[in-house]
Amino acid sequence: MINLTTFHSCIAQSNARGYDLDNKQKEAVEYSGGSLWLIAGPGSGKSEVLVTRTLKLLCVDGVKPRSILLTTFTQKAARNLEDRLATYLVALQNADSSLRDVDLAEIRIGTLHSLCNDILQEYRYPKYQNVRLLDQVEQDLFVYRHASIADHQDLNFWTQFAHAVRDWRDKKYPPNKWKRAKAAVTLFNHIVEDYVDVQKMILAGENWATLAGFYQQYTQALRDKYRCDFAHLQACFLEFLTSSASKRFLEGDGQNQLPLLHILVDEYQDTNPIQEQIYLALANQTPHSITVVGDDDQALYRFRGGNVSCMVNFDKACLAAFGVSPKQIQLDKNYRSHSSIVNFFNDYITSFPEMKTSGVRAPGKNPVNAASSITGSYPAVSWITQKNAGNLPDAVASLIKNHLIGDGIISDLSQCVLLMRSAKDSKNNAGLYLAAFQKHNLPVYNPRSKSFMESEEVQCLLAALVQVIDRKHTFSYKYKDPTGKPFSWVATIDEWFKTLDIVRSKSQVATQQLDDYLKRSNEELPKLCAFNNQSVFLNLNLLEIIYRILALEPFQTWQQEPVRNLRLSKVSRLFDGYHSFKLDGLRSNSDGTDLDPGFLHRFYSMFISYLIDAGIDDDEDEEVIVPQGYLPVMTIHQAKGLEFPFVLVGQLGKRGEVGAAQILERDLEPFRQDIYPRNTRTPELLAVEDDIRLLYVAYSRAQHGLILVGTQDHIKNHVAAPGRNYTNFRQNTLVI
Repeated sequence: MINLTTFHSCIAQSNARGYDLDNKQKEAVEYSGGSLWLIAGPGSGKSEVLVTRTLKLLCVDGVKPRSILLTTFTQKAARNLEDRLATYLVALQNADSSLRDVDLAEIRIGTLHSLCNDILQEYRYPKYQNVRLLDQVEQDLFVYRHASIADHQDLNFWTQFAHAVRDWRDKKYPPNKWKRAKAAVTLFNHIVEDYVDVQKMILAGENWATLAGFYQQYTQALRDKYRCDFAHLQACFLEFLTSSASKRFLEGDGQNQLPLLHILVDEYQDTNPIQEQIYLALANQTPHSITVVGDDDQALYRFRGGNVSCMVNFDKACLAAFGVSPKQIQLDKNYRSHSSIVNFFNDYITSFPEMKTSGVRAPGKNPVNAASSITGSYPAVSWITQKNAGNLPDAVASLIKNHLIGDGIISDLSQCVLLMRSAKDSKNNAGLYLAAFQKHNLPVYNPRSKSFMESEEVQCLLAALVQVIDRKHTFSYKYKDPTGKPFSWVATIDEWFKTLDIVRSKSQVATQQLDDYLKRSNEELPKLCAFNNQSVFLNLNLLEIIYRILALEPFQTWQQEPVRNLRLSKVSRLFDGYHSFKLDGLRSNSDGTDLDPGFLHRFYSMFISYLIDAGIDDDEDEEVIVPQGYLPVMTIHQAKGLEFPFVLVGQLGKRGEVGAAQILERDLEPFRQDIYPRNTRTPELLAVEDDIRLLYVAYSRAQHGLILVGTQDHIKNHVAAPGRNYTNFRQNTLVI
């Protein structure tokens, strides 16, 4: 082992971290008294502290790697932590050869979901044996096929839970089956992740009792079919932890199995109630060595089940579960931003009465202190405004081209970013900005410019598949609603073919391979069906056809582009989910002249309508690597964890909607199995808090310059300015 002084000096070397930690950071690294509540503001080095604390346990305290469990919010973040651990460990091993036996691969590190799955399998927990873990698509399909709620058409029931139904336009009629299925997934996941007592829902009667009954039927179907969704994976893991089956995992066996001694949790502000229970159960043994790291002011994922009250009330949770309070340390130095920017977002987060309510922020929180090397007496916070909102994009483009680039303030476009709530290429989102950037010859990096189903590559792939299996385009005339009108998804498939035709018309895009394959398939498929004069499977499935198409141009070229490749690989995963239900095997009709119409009906009505009507989003956890020479346009969520020399923030007048996440947080409160009282607020207040936190994250990404983009009305009528005080903002902010 190595002593503490040598430990810190080794990691501070240029071949490791390259700098020393401050006093608060060292205090957090060295704390050994039990539970640690680490509140880390933006730019305060929380990841460095988490990595260094882990290495201190290994290299100074002599803790075995298998006795440490380290979780974070995404696989990308887990890989980042692993890389830092490996780099810093090399420097320590060079100083002390005895540390060469430290095997980082033995640390349990990853997302909580991945660790739950691995540990349940490792210990062969009986209730998780021979189970297929459903991804999001498979869960949706499972509910559609096997959950009785998907067939429930009671208007009164769905009206009460309308907040869970996506894009339900005509509320005089029940939502369609796919919308019911997707809403059910939202409701079921919240029941699990909010740690709800289903028996209390039954006792509440009426629609709550009905929902509880549907939930119980769904969970029974999961067991019957040997399936598990991600929410129930957590429930299963918590059941394992609180049973005798976990004794060897938690306490060791005195021989080969080491006890679990230290739990470290990153991004704790996005934890949900059942995850909170899991972490408390993991740390139940004295001295309850659990370290949680996060910032309640940067909680952005309520829409994915996160509940910031877990971070805000960690002291209450420890007191209720362990009988002792945690040590609270705040990392309050910001090493990222100019002092004026730090002062601005400090003032911002503390200026709203909504954020001063008890239970909204962690108690005793101090302002962040500027500690960056960035100095200078220039206006680091400024405001671009126009009388007409339609003129803002051109003003932003001119500022970037003529001032930031033209005057040599930045040397590359990638050194500034435009952050928005949505980066979609539409009039109400980033569309006008993208047009202005094109007009000013500013190349743009915007991986979210189009939604998943609107992207050229996805539409062409799906059109090609439809052409293979439905050469007569029966979708265009066979599928109609009771009034005789074509289903809404029929027009969407027509659009796919129009997109494919547009791509074919581009001389620079190679489509000859694809055209030849489609022609050959349309000739060969009837012959394949004709080998039999009764309905039989053809030893071919949709997933295989997808892979064949992806091997052709232009898909091969598109797969060389990171964003297109992500989307095309997601199409493969979607069809793999459909394939897992054994629904995609092609079969001939009874007279052997074509494909079975029942196969096509199921494909269109169940799967294609799912892709179109239920809504498919891009994957959240993608690698964000901004290429040089391009101006990044990103969502604020994408920018979380990143920093840029200059940050422009648009869509300031836009408000977040009150949705299922806020409403269910309130409505499920009477049924939640809380071990301490939580502060309950209205959905409207929760939505305002979410808006404030979102902009706080946006404002705190900036290093040298923060530029707000909006009209006077945008600033006056929203939470864009600190305390909604337009007059004070106008007096103290440079107007560009």
